[in-house]
Amino acid sequence: MVDPDFLPGMDENEAEAIASLDEEKFPLRRRHRVTPKEPTRAGRPSEQLGPTWSGTEEQPPTPAEDPDLWAVHAAILALDPTGARIAYAIRESFDQAYDGQRTGRWDYSQLMKTEKTHVGTLVEIWLQRELELEDGVDLDYRIAGSDVDAKWSRNLYGWEIPLEMYTTTEQIALLLWGNEYTRRWAAGLLRITDSLLKPPGRQRDRKRHLNDRGKDRILWLHQGKPMIPNTLLHLPGDLAWRVAKQKSGQAAVSMLFREAQGQLINRASVDAAGQQVDPQKRVRDARKRLAGEGIVVFGHYAPHPDLAETLGLPRPTLGRFVSTRVSPWLPEDVEPSVTIDGRRWRRSRQDDPVIRAPTLPKQGVEPSE
Repeated sequence: MVDPDFLPGMDENEAEAIASLDEEKFPLRRRHRVTPKEPTRAGRPSEQLGPTWSGTEEQPPTPAEDPDLWAVHAAILALDPTGARIAYAIRESFDQAYDGQRTGRWDYSQLMKTEKTHVGTLVEIWLQRELELEDGVDLDYRIAGSDVDAKWSRNLYGWEIPLEMYTTTEQIALLLWGNEYTRRWAAGLLRITDSLLKPPGRQRDRKRHLNDRGKDRILWLHQGKPMIPNTLLHLPGDLAWRVAKQKSGQAAVSMLFREAQGQLINRASVDAAGQQVDPQKRVRDARKRLAGEGIVVFGHYAPHPDLAETLGLPRPTLGRFVSTRVSPWLPEDVEPSVTIDGRRWRRSRQDDPVIRAPTLPKQGVEPSE
C-alpha cells in the first residue's frame, strides 16, 4: 500500500502506479552529463547597441502633458536609479531559460522556439520580484497608481502591442530589450496610442508594432546600458564549446578556470560547465586540481576579493570567481604581490616555471560588494 498522503490529489491506484515505476526502464532523473547542440549564428537577434532617433519631430511627453507617465518614470528610477536591478533581472531571466545546470546551455541559439518566447515572461516575473512591484488591476504591474504592462523584445523596437492597450483606454507600457551578443539592454515607458503604431498586419490577434513616431515618443529610463556578462558566451574562440564537450563536469570546470584566467567567471557558467547537483563543489575541487599547475581560484568571500584586486585582477563580486597562475615574489620584482600562506606571491609571467600554488586562506561569511 502507498501512503495516502503520497502525491495529494491522486487516488490510490494512480499513486500505486507512480510508486511502482521501474526506474531502470523509466529513469526519474538524468544521470549522465549531456552535450548541448553547438551554438550557431542563425536566428540571433539583430546586433543593436541601444535606442536611436528615427528622424521624426516626435518627442517624449512633458510632465505637464502626461503626469501619470512621469510619475511611473520617477517611481521606477527611485527603485533603481542606476539600472543595476533591472540588469540583474534580465541576467537571471536568460540564465533561467538556459537552465545550464541541467542542459549545459549558455547561448540564445541553443534555446528551443518555445523557450525563446518564454524569455519575455521570465523578464516580467524577475523584474516584479526584484523591484517588488504590486500586481496590476488589468495589466502586469501597479506603479505610482497606474497600471503598467511589461513588454519584452529580443530586437529593439520589436515589441508587439495587443489590441486592448490602445482601443478602450491608452495604457502605459514598460518596454524592455536586451541583447546577449552586443551586451546591451534598455528600458523605457510609452503611453500607447493608435497614432504611434503601424497598421495592423494579418495576425489573428491584431498585435501591432511601433511606427517611427512611436519609437521617438518613448520616455527612456535607461538606454543602451551594459548587460551583466554571460561569461561562457564571450569566451574567445571555441573555448566554451571545448568546455561543453568535456567528458566530466570536473574536467569542464577545471578547464574553464585554466583557460579563462583573469576573467570573472559567474555562477551560471560554472553551473553549465559542471552540470552537477552541487556545481560549486566543482570549484573547490578545481582549486585542488589546478594547484599543481600553479593556478589559484579566488572566490567572492573575504579576503579573496582583496587578494585578487591587489594582484590586478577583476574583483570577484557575489557569485563570481577569477583564476590566475602565481609565482613567488622576489625583491627585484616590480609586480604587485600578496602574502598567502606565509609567502609573497605575484601573477606569473609567461616564461615563469610552474610552481605549486599556495593554499588560499579560508573565506569569511560575508560576500564582497
